[in-house]
Amino acid sequence: MSGMLPDAIDMLTPMEKEVYIEILTIVANSDGALVREEMAALEAFMGRALLKPEVRAETRKKLRQTGDLEELLSRTSPNTLKVALRDAVLLAAADGEYHPAEVLVLERIAEAAGVGIEGLDLLYDWVTEGWHWLAKGRDVVGMGIAGDELLTNE
Repeated sequence: MSGMLPDAIDMLTPMEKEVYIEILTIVANSDGALVREEMAALEAFMGRALLKPEVRAETRKKLRQTGDLEELLSRTSPNTLKVALRDAVLLAAADGEYHPAEVLVLERIAEAAGVGIEGLDLLYDWVTEGWHWLAKGRDVVGMGIAGDELLTNE
């Protein structure tokens, strides 16, 4: 794929990509409120995974249903879980906060992926750094936006 930076998602099979999206959907639903920002992030992840239109349509139908996380975790490879965990942390942050229910699901995915709480903490830091990086880009072009303090640990 020219023009695109390669990513771990590109190494997943089509079936693994579907499971990856199912896991992200569970995270998005875990707090009981699927907000606009999470929907936008989920759509972006489906696009990045290059899911077929029919798979996207099926996923959208299932958005308000909570899948069986434990069943998914038991049948998913560690590498797929790691990619899903990384992107699930981004998804959980999309609305500006980590809901306690989202954190519990993220912790369970981290455990199943063999990443652990320390790795999960590093992912939280990575998201915060990314937030600051994006804010700096807006500042550079003179478009600073209120709310750039989201997800800071300060």
